[in-house]
Amino acid sequence: MSDLAGEKRAVRGVPLPVIAVALAVASTLLGDSMLYAVMPSQPEAWALSLPAVGILLSANRLVRLVTNSVAAVIFQRFGQRGPFIAALVLSVVVTLCYGWSTAFTLLLAARMGWGFCWSTLRLGGFWTVLTAAGDHNRGLLMGSYSAIVRMGSVGGVLLGAALTDLFGHRLTLTLFAAVMALTAATWVLTSRRMALPEQAVPESSERADLRVVLADRRLLVTCGAILVTGLVFSGLVTASLGFYLSAHFGQQIAVFGVALGVTTATGILLGSQWLPLSPLFGYLSDRFGRVLVISGGFATGAAGLIVLAATDSIWLMLLSVLSAFVASTALTVTLHATAGDLAPPDRRNAVLSAYATFLDLGSALGPLIGLSFASLAALQGLYGGAAALLLVAALSFWLTFRNRPSQGAHSDPDQTQPTATS
Repeated sequence: MSDLAGEKRAVRGVPLPVIAVALAVASTLLGDSMLYAVMPSQPEAWALSLPAVGILLSANRLVRLVTNSVAAVIFQRFGQRGPFIAALVLSVVVTLCYGWSTAFTLLLAARMGWGFCWSTLRLGGFWTVLTAAGDHNRGLLMGSYSAIVRMGSVGGVLLGAALTDLFGHRLTLTLFAAVMALTAATWVLTSRRMALPEQAVPESSERADLRVVLADRRLLVTCGAILVTGLVFSGLVTASLGFYLSAHFGQQIAVFGVALGVTTATGILLGSQWLPLSPLFGYLSDRFGRVLVISGGFATGAAGLIVLAATDSIWLMLLSVLSAFVASTALTVTLHATAGDLAPPDRRNAVLSAYATFLDLGSALGPLIGLSFASLAALQGLYGGAAALLLVAALSFWLTFRNRPSQGAHSDPDQTQPTATS
């Protein structure tokens, strides 16, 4: 999904094909991200119980434990463009289902369909970045790609929550589906057909993916670290924050004398996890090493969760949520880059598929765990336990990588030095 001419054109060092794919993927996140801000605080809008919401918010991630490998095989057999376009179209359909259905079965099917879409879209995006990157800028490009993609998440939680408070979820999700359709059509009309780069291994399977991970201790620890990151931040905190706030403050929160609906407040806080800090953390990991950024991210996230578990102060809550989500950003982009460092070029499909599956397993378990206990005290206990888990992950990563950095593990001699762009 890139071309040689496009790779020679760049904006602030980021190739245009990377930017184009990132924008297309970003639009598809509008509806999905909105659900995390709205569903836990307004389950009655879909005639759902809170545990049912937890199932729906986990279903798309659980199905990706299978569809990640399926997407890798489809890419190998059919190339990138066709499956990518199909995933863009299906994303519009499932977003309309979110808005116009209250049937749990149909909503569950839509969430599972979105899981397959995201497996395909994410793999296409990762491929585009890693094809364009070298050891000198892999963290920067992955961070820039992540920052653009997460603009869709920010729009979903901020605009989605605010528009839902004003006009309801149906109109909001219909508007998002229209934006997604327009963005998809623009990408299809402006992108160029490109074949998937040649691979030594003709196809991937779940068993082959797992063997690649188990064969390299550093890769196994990296996959474990992204599982913990997904479990704690993308899963537990993201899915439970709306319930946490409503349990503390009811349906309105007063900040600086202004009363905000809890749905809007949840959207604002969730949006903070996608502040455009990914390029900065990617650059820092390129410059000072992955171990420093990742260890610091785990420690910062643990501190935020400890405070979140113990405080009743709105200001300490805000500070702890912000610190946790900044840590999540640092961990996600740097661990993505680490997986790219460790992926042998001829097994990249297998490594990326396995890595994504570990991330999805953690992200899927988080909502199931966090929303299974409809109790503020139980949720605070879970936050404390999650903080301890982050500290264990930090120690494990540091012990594994302190004398064996990931950068340069599978470098391409032609890509290890910066090249001029215009």
